[in-house]
Amino acid sequence: MNNDIRKIYKGLLEDLENGVLTPGGPVPKEIELARRFSTTRMNAQRAVRLLADQQFVVRKKRAGTRVAGFLDREKLSAQLKSINRSIFVLYSMTPHWIHWNESSFTAFEQVVNPEGYTVTYRNIPTGSGREKYRELLADISGKGASALVIFPDTEDFSFLLENGDLLLDFRMPVYMLNRSGEPVQLDMVSYVSTDPFGDGVTVGRLLKKNNCRNIVMLSSKSPMFWSRKRYEGVVLGLRGENSSGKTGCPQIHLFTDEPEDELKTQFGKIFRKYESPVIVAVNNVFAACFADTAKTLGYTAPKDYTLIAFDDNPLFRSYNFTSLAIPVQEIGEVFGRLICDKSWLRDHKGRISIRLSSKLIIRDTFLPAVL
Repeated sequence: MNNDIRKIYKGLLEDLENGVLTPGGPVPKEIELARRFSTTRMNAQRAVRLLADQQFVVRKKRAGTRVAGFLDREKLSAQLKSINRSIFVLYSMTPHWIHWNESSFTAFEQVVNPEGYTVTYRNIPTGSGREKYRELLADISGKGASALVIFPDTEDFSFLLENGDLLLDFRMPVYMLNRSGEPVQLDMVSYVSTDPFGDGVTVGRLLKKNNCRNIVMLSSKSPMFWSRKRYEGVVLGLRGENSSGKTGCPQIHLFTDEPEDELKTQFGKIFRKYESPVIVAVNNVFAACFADTAKTLGYTAPKDYTLIAFDDNPLFRSYNFTSLAIPVQEIGEVFGRLICDKSWLRDHKGRISIRLSSKLIIRDTFLPAVL
């Protein structure tokens, strides 16, 4: 059934459910339906034929088409749910705009809307309790949605994990953005994930191609999956085809909330030890900390050092860091394609995980000669 037929069929089902069309009453003529739904008479005819196949209407040559004398309301409700091509998106109330933003939603809608899907947005009820989340999921399920897509952020992750059992018996496909790339302990959920290790390899290979030396990686003392994988990826990318291991690992400098004076001391040692160091920051927060401290010491990029960072946090855009940016638009597109192309979902329900690579954005702090 094409989208126009589906639109007419759904509209007539809704008219039956809402009492606009009553048992025994007439059904609008096909030419009237074609005009109402801005389509062809042939599409209207096929939609009415589908209603007749389900015994909701009776077609008679001379008497025209009329609503059946008895309507099976349970069957009618089931048909409405099956034809309903609506998608619910749950998104964070505290977005950081690093892993997804408005362009993710726009790209998502551009994929699913031509296939006849509508999109409804709701907030993840983080902080409102388990019962509120249960009610929200029950409402989505009751509306017979075709899919649920979840865009979480930092503050939502623990809440979603603690209440993961609420998704176990969810009837529709569930998709979620995995921001860190770390395996998530939620069953029957498919993921679009970042690729921290692969992104690290990309940076390492870029540095190797440009013969970079004196490499120092800035990361956190806290053992986070994504920061560790980015470092491991950089190491592998620098090694490349050199299996002998002669290419040394970058020095890794760990810090979190040190006082400014201590950071000046630590970063000052980097400049004393290395001439024109190449700084690889695990994200823009660490990059900004280094840039600010280095500036107080009289050092600026790219004159005195080179810097490349992971993520492309809009809060730090004014620093003009060369960064590996999360593909926020592509994330929306891939979610849409996963929903519209059901071949993978049919065979691997709740078992799909797709990793997306970040995109290099070249700005002032690192101008590679070779890409």
